Amino acid sequence: MRVTVADDRIGDCIAIRETVFVKEQGVPIGLEVDEMDSPGSGCTHFLLLDGLRPVGTFRGYFETEDTVHLQRFCILKEERGRGLGKEAFDFAASYFRERGAKKLTFGAQVSAIGFYERCGCEAVSDVFLDAGLPHRTMEKRL
Repeated sequence: MRVTVADDRIGDCIAIRETVFVKEQGVPIGLEVDEMDSPGSGCTHFLLLDGLRPVGTFRGYFETEDTVHLQRFCILKEERGRGLGKEAFDFAASYFRERGAKKLTFGAQVSAIGFYERCGCEAVSDVFLDAGLPHRTMEKRL
């Protein structure tokens, strides 16, 4: 598996997000695709590739000079449990640390908090709803 910057393959990223968030979890497509998917938004998109096949995605952008906000982190259902998520999260941390980030922040679905805690993240908010699903804000110091 490899992770690659995919700003030229945003369509592949959206296709994975539609499979996971829209079809699997019931998030309305109008909430899933947004202005951060547009060129020039300042958001960097990433693909997880198994050979040439896209199997996961996430995106991130500098919210402040030293804080990156991660979003849309997902892996196709049939690919979960292989360690790809941890590898992708570690890649994100390294990629943004090399570009000056000192902290990652993101909204995590409550069902995934254990995964993110194993990646060294800490929940820093109470539960809130995002797209109708319970989330908590999480952070990781880099």
